[in-house]
Amino acid sequence: MCESENQGSNNINENQSEMLLTVKEVAHHINESPHVIRNWMRELKGHVPTHKGDNNYHYFNKISIDRLLLIKKLSREQGYSLRQIQHYLTTGEDPLDPEIKSDNQDMILQELKEIKEDLKNQKQFNQALIHKLDEQNQYINDSINRRDQQLMKTLQEMQQARIEASATNEKKGFWRKIFK
Repeated sequence: MCESENQGSNNINENQSEMLLTVKEVAHHINESPHVIRNWMRELKGHVPTHKGDNNYHYFNKISIDRLLLIKKLSREQGYSLRQIQHYLTTGEDPLDPEIKSDNQDMILQELKEIKEDLKNQKQFNQALIHKLDEQNQYINDSINRRDQQLMKTLQEMQQARIEASATNEKKGFWRKIFK
């Protein structure tokens, strides 16, 4: 950490009640990014008190920093959404039940079980379908092989018949020549 940042941190701790910090400085102080601080300011309007300077910059005092630390705790440690944090701050810091109620959780769990069962059934169906397709493929291949063998046999028989016919014609031709 550079010396100026270190001095800034010391000054923050010593003079927090009277010192005003910029977004970048307060972000560094609470270990968040300036983008997160700006997002909280935008989403939680009115819940993060700031002072606007002549230069249109937002400045934070001790109360603002404490509020940002509370928001950080609710968000990071307790898992509150920005909507839940807004409700928490609006209702006088009443603890808030999680957004998902147990009835909804039970319903979601039931739906997940049904989806899991449907996926299991789909997997079994897919396996049966693949098995049936493999059987069909084997039947088609066997049928093609039988047809090919039959065609080859028929071609061989035709070729043999042609050879025999040709030999017979040659014999007749030879004898015809002699007996003419």
